[in-house]
Amino acid sequence: MMYSERDLRRSLCEVDSSYFARYFFKQRMSQKMLVAPHHRLILDTLDRTTLDHDHPDHISRLIINIPPGYSKTEIAVINYMARGLSINPQARFLHLSYSHKLALKNSADARNIVKSESYQSMWPVVIRDDADSKEIWHTEDGGGVVATSSGGQVTGFRAGHISNKFSGSLVIDDPVKPDDAYSEVIREGVNNNYNETIASRVAIETVPIIVIMQRIHWNDLSGYLLNGGSGEKWHHLNLPVILGGKGESYTHAIPIDHKLPSGWLWPVKHDDKNEIALRAHRRRFAAQYMQSPIKRDEETALWKESSVKLAREKYKKGRKSKRVLVSIDPAASNTKNSDEHGIGVSCIYDDNDYGVLADYTRKGSPTQWAHAAIEAYDVWDADAIVIETNQGGDMCIDTLRNAGYTGKIIEVKATKGKTIRAEPIAALYELGYVSHNTGLSLLEDEMLDFDPLSGKSNGKSPNRVDWLVWALTELSGKQKTNTLDVWDWP
Repeated sequence: MMYSERDLRRSLCEVDSSYFARYFFKQRMSQKMLVAPHHRLILDTLDRTTLDHDHPDHISRLIINIPPGYSKTEIAVINYMARGLSINPQARFLHLSYSHKLALKNSADARNIVKSESYQSMWPVVIRDDADSKEIWHTEDGGGVVATSSGGQVTGFRAGHISNKFSGSLVIDDPVKPDDAYSEVIREGVNNNYNETIASRVAIETVPIIVIMQRIHWNDLSGYLLNGGSGEKWHHLNLPVILGGKGESYTHAIPIDHKLPSGWLWPVKHDDKNEIALRAHRRRFAAQYMQSPIKRDEETALWKESSVKLAREKYKKGRKSKRVLVSIDPAASNTKNSDEHGIGVSCIYDDNDYGVLADYTRKGSPTQWAHAAIEAYDVWDADAIVIETNQGGDMCIDTLRNAGYTGKIIEVKATKGKTIRAEPIAALYELGYVSHNTGLSLLEDEMLDFDPLSGKSNGKSPNRVDWLVWALTELSGKQKTNTLDVWDWP
């Protein structure tokens, strides 16, 4: 018996989800899909959700954690829903994401696959004319997709059918926007909405619920569910950007052994050349790339995530300041293992209204930190330089002068511990008196990691926190200082 090319392609698509993904990616994008081992692993795992519900390998609750930009939406949302309707044209999908527009785009992309000539030639799934929008589209067989935001209205529709066969899924892709994950109100709202509304949006309990996301916060939806937030056990496929380390332990996780070799998850995307850049933002690297968010103790922390987020939101460009300072906390030495020289720019706009403008912290020789401080002084048209002189005394001031600085110097000395000095500044944040310019993620990491007991951030001297504290202490008039007038350097 002779088989047509269409019949052969259909058979390949039905038995091999990787072939389906590659074929329709090329149809949509006019280029080949670069399939890596982690793509095949995700596809194989998703295939288990399409098994009969009484199959021993069936997965009904699945969490996949993977870095941003690793094709998760393409594979686990767009491709998954389109292929699901080829398996069963009655399949009903509910798709949620943090962004309503993004959910609609994913729904539209899946619909376009289903309506494509290539798809229709293999599976003539008819989409009803009266239910054919990005938000809601139904097939004449009773299947289809409803897409909305994870915080939106999801009542009135359930994923799947009352059946033992695969009949659709509830697919949640990045339920929280990265910037919003540090808002307790938004984060907890999504978690609570899952239990109160989203979890009930399946026809029966064996209809799969799939959460695929980059980790952002230790108690984001993944962390919440894996630690028993819904009371269910979840199969967990954890794919950090660098494989081989020991992953987190969760109370309600059923770990899926990825069996991938140690090293970079997708060397085409990230390899050794990218590691320094990825690690530059420690919190983002730990969460979004290594899928292991740093858990901070909000009860004892001086700076809470909510107050730092408020500082970011409060900042407005173009405001006129009354006084601008560059502050320096020089390291005691210049070796490979030395601390960085803390250098930053801050200002005061009005009474109890402060701005943190830029971070120039760096390693290097005394001459190099002096030139960096002078550059900051010139760029931001500062009024003075504040410098902590415990480590070098007059030598620190001479370094600035020898580098060509002729402006005002405000000399400060530490007579109290770091925590005692930092407490009044943290209070300014708690009261909402400080705003942050963009580009201060490393400073913010140090602030959030600051341990009041040890006076360290992540086990190291908090050089950025030091310059911040010196600057805002001076601007708020909370410490007596020694001011050296402008020096007429020959």
